[in-house]
Amino acid sequence: MLKMTKRNVLLAGTSLTLLGVLAACGSNDNADNSGGKSADGGSGKKPTISATVYDRGLIAASEGTMEKNRWTQWINENSPTSVKFTAIPRTESKQKLNTLFASGSAPDLIFEFDPNIKNPLYDQKQLMPLDDMINQYSTTYKKLLEDNPILKQVSVKSDGKIYEFGKLNEAIPQFIIAIRQDWLDKLNLAMPKTTEEMYQVAKAFTEQDPDGNGKKDTYGLNVGPGLGDIFGGTNLSNSYKDENGTLVRTWDNFEEYIDFTKRLYDEGIIDKDYITDNNGAKARQDFLNGKTGMFLVQSNYSFWNRLWITDYATLQANAPGAKLEIMPYPKSPRGQFINWINNPVQLTAVVNRNTKNPEAVMKYVDFLSEPDTGRTLTNGIEGVHWQAGATGCPNPIDQEKNKTELGYLGQDYNMIFSVVSGGKCSFTASSFNPDKPDEKLAKDKFKENMDIFYSMIDQGAEFPGLTHLEHLPTVPQDLLVDFQNANTEIGNLMSKAIVSGASYTTDKALTEMQALWKKYNGEKLDAFYQEWYTANKDTALMPDDIFQIVKDQKATQEEILK
Repeated sequence: MLKMTKRNVLLAGTSLTLLGVLAACGSNDNADNSGGKSADGGSGKKPTISATVYDRGLIAASEGTMEKNRWTQWINENSPTSVKFTAIPRTESKQKLNTLFASGSAPDLIFEFDPNIKNPLYDQKQLMPLDDMINQYSTTYKKLLEDNPILKQVSVKSDGKIYEFGKLNEAIPQFIIAIRQDWLDKLNLAMPKTTEEMYQVAKAFTEQDPDGNGKKDTYGLNVGPGLGDIFGGTNLSNSYKDENGTLVRTWDNFEEYIDFTKRLYDEGIIDKDYITDNNGAKARQDFLNGKTGMFLVQSNYSFWNRLWITDYATLQANAPGAKLEIMPYPKSPRGQFINWINNPVQLTAVVNRNTKNPEAVMKYVDFLSEPDTGRTLTNGIEGVHWQAGATGCPNPIDQEKNKTELGYLGQDYNMIFSVVSGGKCSFTASSFNPDKPDEKLAKDKFKENMDIFYSMIDQGAEFPGLTHLEHLPTVPQDLLVDFQNANTEIGNLMSKAIVSGASYTTDKALTEMQALWKKYNGEKLDAFYQEWYTANKDTALMPDDIFQIVKDQKATQEEILK
């Protein structure tokens, strides 16, 4: 591991605001083939590399496929390399990549978010170390690492070498609670500040006919994303706290979450079919129909616009007079916790160790890291898809046209473009057109949410977990099945406790959950996390680092939002 203290990493990074088991293992070492011939092999022709791209099933037939469309054509016309794309079904990434590596046909450049897919590739010696590639062939990405050492810090594996490309993201809340202010006003209720007050308000929303239709057909809230975070987090791999350097599992978080949700379920305050609403579609429809008082929902990036522009308009059409406000996360018996924050330092790409032309791969990564590339692969072509607004940032010309031609783009062709590279126009707040009333509202609400966010951090709110999930180690192979079994069965017991009334109490569930953890080698798993934490707590990305990045980006956010 690179020896750099966290303090040095953060001080050096203050420029932020300015800018599976594999079937085939191969040899015993991660090959370092990064030296040698020039990118074009001396032929003068543009070299060709291969790369993966997620297929989310969003592309219209008129646009082609994820492997061949207007944007792959644009990339091949403008990049210093030609790129042959291999589509990876988003929900089948692990299986598809395992098959490709097992057959020896994996692409040169693998784009993947999940560390539990990438870390086994490193363990199986399938990846190329990137240090020489970066030092010999890179300009743009090398500069990004120099300006933001924390990105380099988290890219280094246990052998001291870099194995992943990554990016710096906007550090914003990933989930929020939107509350029906008109219902609060009608029932003469105050904004809840604690989980007990949240329960009382939710009960009133359910029982006091806030929509005035004379029927008992409203819910206090949905069991949505972030509910467990209010109690400190209930993710089995992340539910630890540091007590003088020793990790202690936070079973109390699980207890408080189960008690709270069980109470809501028993009293009919939440939809009793919530467990089968796997993707939250029914909960969202209930909210849109004006039947939910507190809506826990994903809110980062495009989800913000969906909530405050598209969904808000639908809600007001279905429930005239509906008014939404942002509800700060309430304080629970476990303390005050911040909303989950999307990963601000994200590792997103690795290189196949059998790559024949690492220079060409590096040149392509540099191309993807350039501001012009990032802008195009986010907003489309100037004059076709966007024009500069009053702030100089892209404003869409034709939203309907863009849905077809940009709707499948997302960030999937450029998963290593950093928010600092694109300047203020890469921040969410710059995407709103204040000349349009609905977008002005979305911008005002975004500012309100960020102000709440900053205030909670300043007041000492805790991060709901040991660190961000993507920065935790991958469970070793000999314990993986045990961990997966424990995770599934403990989750089932939590659900059972919530829906079973007095016949299955929280205390009984907690006792059985702890017994399951012990049964499935929980002590060894705890020891694994402890060993990792002791060795890496001063170099891994931890909550203090995340909060520092939030603070580093604050000036840019406030400049845009003023």
